[in-house]
Amino acid sequence: MSLMHPQRIITQMMVDKMLDFQASREAWRMTAEPMTAIVWQRLTTKREANEALLDTDNVITITSRDYPASNYSYVVDDEDDDEDDDAIIDFGDTRAGQEYTDRHPPSPHNVQRKDMDQSKFNPSIHSPINTTASKYLFYVAFAGGDVSNGHVDIKASYRHQMSLRIDEESCSLNLDCFEYKPTCLDILIDGEDPPPTRGEENAYDNLIITAGRGNFDENDPELLEEGEDYRADWVQTGRDFTMTHYKALCGKFLNSRVFRVRIALSNVKGIRLIAKPVDTSRPRDPRENDSDLSAVLILEIADPLGQDSFAVRTVRSRRNNDDAFSLCPDWLPGDDTGSKATRFYFYGSVREMKQTAGYMARICPKVARMFEGKESNSLALAPGVISVDYASARSHNSNSMVGVSSSTYDKPFPPPSAWDGSIASAREIFERILAREENPMKRMMLRMMTSGPEDIVAINQDPNASPEDVMLSSLVGRQFLRGGGTDGMLNALGNARESGQDLEECIIS
Repeated sequence: MSLMHPQRIITQMMVDKMLDFQASREAWRMTAEPMTAIVWQRLTTKREANEALLDTDNVITITSRDYPASNYSYVVDDEDDDEDDDAIIDFGDTRAGQEYTDRHPPSPHNVQRKDMDQSKFNPSIHSPINTTASKYLFYVAFAGGDVSNGHVDIKASYRHQMSLRIDEESCSLNLDCFEYKPTCLDILIDGEDPPPTRGEENAYDNLIITAGRGNFDENDPELLEEGEDYRADWVQTGRDFTMTHYKALCGKFLNSRVFRVRIALSNVKGIRLIAKPVDTSRPRDPRENDSDLSAVLILEIADPLGQDSFAVRTVRSRRNNDDAFSLCPDWLPGDDTGSKATRFYFYGSVREMKQTAGYMARICPKVARMFEGKESNSLALAPGVISVDYASARSHNSNSMVGVSSSTYDKPFPPPSAWDGSIASAREIFERILAREENPMKRMMLRMMTSGPEDIVAINQDPNASPEDVMLSSLVGRQFLRGGGTDGMLNALGNARESGQDLEECIIS
């Protein structure tokens, strides 16, 4: 790989900001892989992480055995490492030997100068932090934050778009949310989608190639030309079709913002962790773990969030000062949602929610006592006391916010669609890819494996579907039911792969 290859440059530039780097990778994955975007929506843990959990009584108790070790750091599987199935990404594996982030204001040390190097840990502008939920944090509900319906939701469109991170120095839980949301592109075939504009490539060049000193027009609407601009050999010119789109995404992602809500653990007056009960009616697949089970972590706060609870920073800007967190008004969708909310519902996997709860209990004795039932103020969420549904959460008076800052933030906030959980054009690009597949059986298998049985039924009932596709959808549908549903189909395909059996024969047999 060339030293000037965009992926190498971005890796070198962002590798110590582990969360930023992983979020950018996932944003690109959703851009380039529409099937991944669709499967992500069908993930069992994600589909089951919803308010139905509030009706269950499977309350999880956190004890000292659930506390993370003193050398804890967030780890996830490295799904891009094809050579090593056990490869992991460790957020603490930085040159500083720990995960860190830009300091949260107000802080006497958070003023950044243009000559400060963002790529290295600097205790005057950075502080240690530990991510506890990110890959499997699906959505967050703020109850009491909107008088019209009692709650407001924000949902992740891709992994790591939203994260829970614990700052031990301030004993706080931080919800960090990237505003950038990708759009799927058909990058497999040149010309199916238009190339980026020169302005989009200039945004990348201004920030990356010229080390922030470039002044190319980032609003240039002209499309990059075919031929010399992006179809020539990458090693010679530094451009090709796919990498030009990647550069455009990186430019937009790096210039986008991260919004934060900070909750002081001293302000927490109630806490509850609820998990989906394990289905004992079927044998559990040995490959399943706590990442495959859904859960919700609920926090109730005593006092309204102060003005210093809301902050924003640029992922990476040419102006170093923009990289630092600055205070901003309540940025959440709705009418002063964060300022009025009394409860926060974090939906994700059991593993990551327990990880978050255990870390909170380890650094905050008050939270630990709540899980042990020894804190009198925790009655609001103690098992069996009152409902934990959204309607039972009261609203704070936003006028009673404390710590109001004199600083102003005059930039527009993202639209609610930034966190609506969707990926634009994913279905359209998926159908375009299927249409190019000449083998009808393989086309039907791709549809089944990606979109699920519902899509097969839709094809069977589509009056415009070809007779061949109708016949194959019926065949696959019958096999799906006969084979024991999704689990049975996946097991059959897995066994066929291991035995070397042709996958089409597996479906037909």
